[in-house]
Parts: sequence; C-alpha cells; structure tokens
Amino acid sequence: MGQGIKLAISGKGGVGKTTLAAALIRSYAATHRRVYAVDADPDASLALALGLSEEEASRIIPVVELKEKISEVMGGEGSFFP
Repeated sequence: MGQGIKLAISGKGGVGKTTLAAALIRSYAATHRRVYAVDADPDASLALALGLSEEEASRIIPVVELKEKISEVMGGEGSFFP
C-alpha cells in the first residue's frame, strides 16, 4: 500500500476551509480510503460539517489530551507524528 496523501488547508477566516475539508474528507471516505481528519481550528466545527450531531462531536477527545496514546504509538515520549 502506498504512502498516502497529507493535506493541510489554510487561509483567512470565512473563506470556506472547513467546508472544503469536509467535502474532501467525505469524498475520500466514499472511496473506502482510510481518512484521518484533524480540526486545528480554535472554533472547531469540522465534526458538525461532517454531519456528526453536537452530542457526538462533544465526545471527541482532542489529540493533545491523548498523551498515553501518543506515547504508545510513538514507542516512548514522542510528540511528533510523521
């Protein structure tokens, strides 16, 4: 299996970054690709744009709060995901 695609979307506020990200995520997921979506916006709304309910979105744990999982995946005290 290939390396995959890493994509970051940036720009000034109100230009449609979240909408574009949600459309790309849904598009890739519809082709049965594994998709990891990271919402780094302080006003996180990607989950809602993807169709999750507010209740579902409220159960998402921010990556920075997953220190044990990060350590497990990185094999130690890692904080960088390649």
